[in-house]
Amino acid sequence: MYIVSLIAALASGLLIAVQGVSNSVGSKLIGAPAMITWLSVVQAIPPLILLFWQKPSMGIGASILHGFKWYTISGMIGMIVITALSFAIPNLGALSVFVVVVLGQIIGAAVIDQIGLFGSPVISITPLRIVSICIIAVGVALLLKSGATHPESKVKTVETTSIHSNAL
Repeated sequence: MYIVSLIAALASGLLIAVQGVSNSVGSKLIGAPAMITWLSVVQAIPPLILLFWQKPSMGIGASILHGFKWYTISGMIGMIVITALSFAIPNLGALSVFVVVVLGQIIGAAVIDQIGLFGSPVISITPLRIVSICIIAVGVALLLKSGATHPESKVKTVETTSIHSNAL
């Protein structure tokens, strides 16, 4: 199960990178608010099907009421993340953005482990964890310093063209 979990995490990371670039291109084409709206609609369809097929233990109405705080927090965070990635990727490039994102996730996860946010297990930040985070931060700094995102270098973007159908 450990190996399967590592593979799932790696696959998720790969897909997040692709999604970030896709969101960025879509946001440039139709605007960030429209992209976030339509992305949210498309993301909602499969879970809605599952929700009505496998009803929550407390019922749909109660799950809406009792889950409000959690889906509001998650939804707002998702909207901020999608908007931030859509803005940052064209300016810095996907690799630079995602290594900084991963560093942010690592720091955030360390703090969450330390304080047990929302009832998650408390796992103390040890000196070895701090050293590990610092090594990762140095790696991120080296990547950013490598010139790929240096202010003097120009990030090249590939122009996208929209496909319009006269059939509609």
